Amino acid sequence: MLTIQGFNQLGKKFMGTIALQMEIRDLYLDALFHVIDADTSYNVLLGRPWLHTYTVVPSTLHQCFKYLVDGEVKNVSADMDPFMGVEVNYSDAKFYGAPSLSFTQP
Repeated sequence: MLTIQGFNQLGKKFMGTIALQMEIRDLYLDALFHVIDADTSYNVLLGRPWLHTYTVVPSTLHQCFKYLVDGEVKNVSADMDPFMGVEVNYSDAKFYGAPSLSFTQP
């Protein structure tokens, strides 16, 4: 059985797999997902095999990814207000946001 290790270094046994057809703007593709039962602040992790298969270039710093469709570069940006939905995890929302750029002198 496959164990998926999380960011907290604890392993979770997966419950099963599901193949889904995905649509991200004008990028249409198939992906196989491993399903786990875990409280997370994200819905899905797209790994290196997926990125390489669909020639996607992610940027954590810029919170976006880019891909090619018919030779044209497309960009998908992160949701700038991801905690407006029904399922809001307060602890995640509390620490999310633009960093403060104010400095105080001692």
